[in-house]
Amino acid sequence: MALFEVFISYGMIGLFIISIISSIIPIPSEPVVFGLLGIGGDPRLIFLILTLGSILGAYICYHIGKRGLTKIINIQNNKSQEKTTHNYFREHSVLLLLISPWIPVFVNLAPLVAGIQNYDLKRFLFLILIANIIKSTGVVYLSISVINWLTTLFMK
Repeated sequence: MALFEVFISYGMIGLFIISIISSIIPIPSEPVVFGLLGIGGDPRLIFLILTLGSILGAYICYHIGKRGLTKIINIQNNKSQEKTTHNYFREHSVLLLLISPWIPVFVNLAPLVAGIQNYDLKRFLFLILIANIIKSTGVVYLSISVINWLTTLFMK
């Protein structure tokens, strides 16, 4: 928890940084959101920064996949497996990108795969925007609800 306290101590800048990082490597941003709301942070600003940071992180992952992940990692040229993966992603890409922010580790893989598959950038950004707006709304709302519940429970 000390790691999250560092991000909380930097306020909105810390939230922006952790939201980008959490879209690239599997580290949760939710404890920072909860902490900032707990100390009286503005929910609208927290929502906005969390959403923008998450989209930027997904955009970075997309470009990591598109611009050279296959060059860094030695991937065996198994054409049938590559075609199967490509077809599966094309068929289910909308659903995969919309649910990806909710699934730990997958949040990092879906943008990478989209980049590797050379998925249309505008469509990718639109889907990631929608997905992260929904997720950020849920995280902020749930955090506020838990804080209100805990306050009611322990302040009586």
